Amino acid sequence: QAFGQTAAPAELSASREQASIPQFAVSMLTDHFEKDAREGRTGGIVLTAIGGTIMTAGLGGLVYSLQEPPTALYTENNGWLLVRGVSIATAAGGALIGGLGLGVMARPLDAYKDEYAYMYAETDPVVQEAMAYGIMKELADNARRSRITGSIINLGVPLVMTSVWAVYAGATDTWDEFGGNVLSTASWTIPSLVSGIAMLISGTSSEERLLESYRAVSSSYALRARDQD
Repeated sequence: QAFGQTAAPAELSASREQASIPQFAVSMLTDHFEKDAREGRTGGIVLTAIGGTIMTAGLGGLVYSLQEPPTALYTENNGWLLVRGVSIATAAGGALIGGLGLGVMARPLDAYKDEYAYMYAETDPVVQEAMAYGIMKELADNARRSRITGSIINLGVPLVMTSVWAVYAGATDTWDEFGGNVLSTASWTIPSLVSGIAMLISGTSSEERLLESYRAVSSSYALRARDQD
């Protein structure tokens, strides 16, 4: 009985101590998920609007291409077929973009609760906080790898195109055209190069910034708690 009377207050004290632990990772991660969901919903609306506009334009072109020859802009069959094909492709592309937007909009705002149900179902605040930090770090690591991979690809595109033109010039002995061929692709290789440099040097993902913010807040709290002790 004496042991039971001693253990009960100890368990109660431990429970209160756990309950008082601030769950920075859980709250910050939840805010991040909710912000992503809202931004995704906005992006879905934009995609749907753009897709609907493009599809409408394509259908308009298709209707126009079905007119009789005297009233059509193109009086030759080849012109008709060209307008008709482009219109069908445009309408299909618009429908695809609009469908993607509707799919994004249909995703529930709290879908993250299902994806990470194991974390939100955890009742121990210490374990739940550790789970949230693990998820946060995994998201940041994945985002960093994707950013670095994307920047390397963007940086590699101009080099690959230059190499292709060099091989072509060497195989056909047309080195006098090499400079012109490289410049002919500069309209899209230079933006790719600039984008790759920007992503590699200055770009950080929201997941990486989230992890940095959590570490700063957690360190600040730990220092303050140590000073109070």
